[in-house]
Amino acid sequence: MSGADDRSKALESSKDSFLALISQLDDAQFHEFDSFAKSALEEYHRQLHNKHHDTDDQEDIEYEHDNNGHFQPVSDYKMQRLGRIVKDLRSRVPISAEAPDEKTVIPDSKEFSDYTEQNTVHVDGFLFTEDDVDDLCDKGKLSRNYCLDCMSRNTKPLNFISHSASVMQLQFLYQVALANKVKDKVIVDIGSRLGAVLYSGFLFTQARKLIGVELNEWFCKLQEDMVKKYKMGDRVQILHKDIQQVPELLNKQADVVVMNNVFQFFNELPVQQEIWKFIRTETMKRKGLLLVTLPSLQEQLKEAGLPAIKLMRGWVKEVKLEYEGEWFQDELNDDELDEISQVHLYKVV
Repeated sequence: MSGADDRSKALESSKDSFLALISQLDDAQFHEFDSFAKSALEEYHRQLHNKHHDTDDQEDIEYEHDNNGHFQPVSDYKMQRLGRIVKDLRSRVPISAEAPDEKTVIPDSKEFSDYTEQNTVHVDGFLFTEDDVDDLCDKGKLSRNYCLDCMSRNTKPLNFISHSASVMQLQFLYQVALANKVKDKVIVDIGSRLGAVLYSGFLFTQARKLIGVELNEWFCKLQEDMVKKYKMGDRVQILHKDIQQVPELLNKQADVVVMNNVFQFFNELPVQQEIWKFIRTETMKRKGLLLVTLPSLQEQLKEAGLPAIKLMRGWVKEVKLEYEGEWFQDELNDDELDEISQVHLYKVV
């Protein structure tokens, strides 16, 4: 049989499979699938005609807003891909998203004075939204309260902590804060854990390279598995290192460095202070380098027992971000605004 005949048979088989698939959908499912299929076909079409580029031309589009801000669109197809990664990770890690051998430290500060091992729950913000947490509570897999006097109604809300950025924060990070700043650049994520910053950066931007630096071997293996499974290895790299072992990442290679509350829950104060001083020393060698922190750099330095204003003077200047711009299709509620306002951007001077 000729190659043309083989292709013809494959085409007809694909058509039959497609018709069989959509015949299983009800009206509501069909409309949702229709939107997804169109987005996926458009994405694939662009890739066929732009094989020598990492991402599609749509990523170059910038929408000018009244406040002169920039917005980087993300296709439904890419959001669907990120959703599949999230679903996959949920099946691989516990609800707390903690590594088997991981030990966390409750910060000894005023902000966390009421937090203890008994009343603190770790729920990963990348894997679970507030609605997801509500659903888990309804199913009895989580509780929002704990009993002060066992078997009584004297209860108190649990404290919830996440060690990953949420999808909403990542959308704001890449679609707004870094919208016109990372094409062909190198992004370094310190303490990459599950890889949330890396996967979303791969899908949402034209960054040339995304490097995750992670000290925990279990998390490194998990990220490497995900990078391989979802074919991100051409642009995503995982390093099983302490950031202090690779100063060249900060003083030579990186254009953007992301730090999501990276040291506070994992190191005692003297170690935190040592790492922050190292980061300051090395990043100061690369003028124009962008630093992204969640929460603010001022807050993280203060929580580490360091003089924030003094250290930041001559090191960085904050880039003011517009949190209340009409960036997304749906208007953000107060909780979502509070969520994205944790994202802060700085430039090394």
